[in-house]
Amino acid sequence: MIDGLCKAGQVIEAHDWLHRLESSGWSPNVKAYSALIDGFCKGGMVDNAFKVLSKMVGKGILPDVVTYSSIINADCKEEKMQEAENMLEIMMQQNIYRNVFTYSSLIEGLCLKGEIERAKQLFDSIVETGLKPSIVNYNTLLNGYCKKGSVDEAWLIFLEIPDKGLEHDVHTYNTMIHGLFRNDRFAEGWKLFEVMKAQEIHPNVHIYNTLLDGLSKRGKVDEALQLLSEMVEKGISPNVVTCSILIDGYCSHGEMVRARELFYSMAETGINHNIFTYCILIKGYCKAANLDEAWRFFDEISRVGLKHSTVSYNTMTHGLIRLSSFSDGWKLLQYMEAHNLHPNLYTYTILLDGLCINEALVFLRVIIVRYNVMINSLCKSRRLDDATRLFNHLPSKGLNPSAHTYNVMLDCLYHEGREWEARRLMVEMERSGCVPDGVTFNIIVWHLVKSKKVHEAIPFLEEMCRRGLEVNSEIISALLQELRIGEGKDEKLQEILKKVCAQNRQLNVLF
Repeated sequence: MIDGLCKAGQVIEAHDWLHRLESSGWSPNVKAYSALIDGFCKGGMVDNAFKVLSKMVGKGILPDVVTYSSIINADCKEEKMQEAENMLEIMMQQNIYRNVFTYSSLIEGLCLKGEIERAKQLFDSIVETGLKPSIVNYNTLLNGYCKKGSVDEAWLIFLEIPDKGLEHDVHTYNTMIHGLFRNDRFAEGWKLFEVMKAQEIHPNVHIYNTLLDGLSKRGKVDEALQLLSEMVEKGISPNVVTCSILIDGYCSHGEMVRARELFYSMAETGINHNIFTYCILIKGYCKAANLDEAWRFFDEISRVGLKHSTVSYNTMTHGLIRLSSFSDGWKLLQYMEAHNLHPNLYTYTILLDGLCINEALVFLRVIIVRYNVMINSLCKSRRLDDATRLFNHLPSKGLNPSAHTYNVMLDCLYHEGREWEARRLMVEMERSGCVPDGVTFNIIVWHLVKSKKVHEAIPFLEEMCRRGLEVNSEIISALLQELRIGEGKDEKLQEILKKVCAQNRQLNVLF
C-alpha cells in the first residue's frame, strides 16, 4: 500500500497511512520505511526523508541499500556531493551491499559538477567491487567527458563499450555525436550518424536536433531543411528545439523574413514557443540593427503568458547598448532587478563592454560590490565551483578582487575542506598586491585550530601580532582549551597566547 501510493506520487497520503498503521500497533518493516523515504526524495522533500530515516533508526530498524541509495540520489540531484559521499562511506563501514544504482547517482552527480576524473575513479571502483556497470553509467561518463571537451577520452570509452558485453544505444550515439559537433569535429560526428543507421539504431528527435544544429551553425540551412524533411518522413515530429535551431540558423545569416515565417508557422503545427525561441528572434533583430522589431518581440513575451528570464533581459540589453546607448541598457537592468530577476556574469560583461574608459572607472566600483554579493551568495549555497569560476573571471574584466572577496572565497574553501586551494589562494592574494586584513588571518587561524593543527596556526598568529591585528575571542578560547588539555606543557603555544592576549588588551584600550 505505502509503496503503491509513493509510486503514484501520493507520498503525503503514504506518510499518513504509515502513521495510522503505527498508531494501531503495527510495526512497519524496512521496506515500508524505504518506500516512503524514496517517495519523499523523488518528490524533492529530502528533509522529510531524513525525518523518516531518523524515526526508522530510532525504532532499531537498520536502513538497507534501497534506503541509502534513495538518499544518495536525492543529495546528488541537489549537488550535495559531500553528503552523498558521506552516505556511501557509512554504507561501506556498515558493510551494506551497494548496487549499480547507488554508484550511478554519484557518478552522475560528479559529472554534473565537472569532476569527471573523480567520476571515472568511482566508475572503475564499480568493477573492483564485482559489479557490472550499465550502459547508463557509460553514457553518463561519455556526457561528462564531452561537456569537458575531452572528446578523445570519450571516444575511448565509446569503443570500450562492446568489449564489456554491452551495446551502444540511441543515447550513447546522441551523446558522442553531440560531443564531436561541439568540438568542431563535424565530419566525424556525421560519419558516426551513418554508422548508427547501419547498426539499425533508429535516431530520435534529439539526434536530429544535434545534426540540424551542426548544419545550421555552419550556414548549411538548405541541407538542414532536407534533413528536417527526412526526419518528418520517418515519423519523427519536430519539437520547439528543432524549430528554434532552424530559426537561429536563419537569424545567424540575416534571413529574418524566413526566421519570422518559421516562428509563426510553429503555432499552426501545434508547437508552442518558449522563452528561448523569443530570445533567438530578439538577438537576430538586434544583429540586423532592427531595434523596433526586437522590442516588439521582447514586449510580446509577457503578453503571451511566458515569463521573462535573465537571458531575455541580457539579449535585449546587449542590443540596446550596441544600437542605442549605455544608459538605455542600464535602465533595462534596473527594470530587470525591480522584477526580481538577478544579473549574472554575462550581464556585467555586456555592461562593461559597452562602457568607455571614463565611465568604466565609475562603474567598476559598483560592479565589484555586485560581484562580491554574487560570490558570497554562491558560497552560501555551497556552489563553490561556480563561485571559483566567477572569482577567476574578475581579472579578465579588469576587476581586482578586494580583501573582502578573497576572504569570502577563503572561508568557503576551508569550510569545504579544500585547504590546499585555500593556501594557494592566500599566496595569490599577496602576489596580486591585495593586503590580507584581520579577517583574512582570523579565517585561516580559526580553520587550522578547528582542524587540530594548532602549531600550523602559530606562524599566522605571530604575523598577526607583528601587524597589530586583533585575534577573535573564540580563537583565544580554543587555544586556551588546547593549553589546558596539554596541562600547560606546550611552551610555544603558551608564549604565543601571552603575546595575543597582551596585544588584544592593548588594541581594546586604544579603540
